[in-house]
Amino acid sequence: MRFFLILASLSLTPLTYAANGCILAMNGSWSLNPEKSLDPTNLGYEVLVFSNTADEQRYLMEFENGPNDRGSLEWSVPCDGQDHPSPDFPWSTAPNATVAITRLGDKSEFVVQKEDGVHTTSYTRVLTDGDKTMISIGRDANQKVIWVRVFDKED
Repeated sequence: MRFFLILASLSLTPLTYAANGCILAMNGSWSLNPEKSLDPTNLGYEVLVFSNTADEQRYLMEFENGPNDRGSLEWSVPCDGQDHPSPDFPWSTAPNATVAITRLGDKSEFVVQKEDGVHTTSYTRVLTDGDKTMISIGRDANQKVIWVRVFDKED
């Protein structure tokens, strides 16, 4: 029995290792493709620029919802599944906002945002099409899908 437990532990090690750290294949510029996206907020423009390291996601975002609703933000956070202080998102004014990034596999991650310790939004990002397309599926605190955004890699 002990042999089988050791064998099972060893066989799980590659799976555990594959899900550690940040996804380096996300690095580069990504443009929102509004025609392929399902976004009730009608986000018209968004560019994401990732410069991840093995342990930290570095992120620059420019967005525009309308002529008077545009902005940008830049932040970084470890990809360790733990809550970390998040930047001043335009849509979140809570002083204790946090974000946690958990890698799900080679091409996917799960992001959870909280305000004052309460889950507000989560989204799953998945790379597809030979790492030329990124799909982001956003959910509210009740796990209701609130957007499906498709991004095309620019470089």
